[in-house]
Amino acid sequence: MTLPALLELPRPARPAGVNSTVPGGPGAEELAAELGRRLQLRVRPSFRFLSPDSPVVENVPNGAESTVTVLEGACRCVLSRVGEDPAPGPSHPLGMRLRSGGTLFVPQVHTYRLSEIHVPTTLLRLDLESPG
Repeated sequence: MTLPALLELPRPARPAGVNSTVPGGPGAEELAAELGRRLQLRVRPSFRFLSPDSPVVENVPNGAESTVTVLEGACRCVLSRVGEDPAPGPSHPLGMRLRSGGTLFVPQVHTYRLSEIHVPTTLLRLDLESPG
């Protein structure tokens, strides 16, 4: 039941910008609070809205581990260590196509690059931070 619950989370309205990130709303905040309680971490939710044919979108690392779940749409995602340039193309060993319901775990000191966005795509990002 976890995936259907994630896909049904209330989302903020899609901003007018090409690519926008907005903080999580009430449903995402409740999810983050419960997850944080169970994992004994601070969990910060945000939604990322990507437009079709967006240019390559890179994640700005913040020192936390995170999960990225596609709630709607699809995109190609390549995971790499901070400071390393990921090889382009479908044969990259840490590259995959994420579709609705797909989740990527991003370890600390890693980043991800999103591309091949052909339809409006909505992501839920959960940053998992130490409570200190």
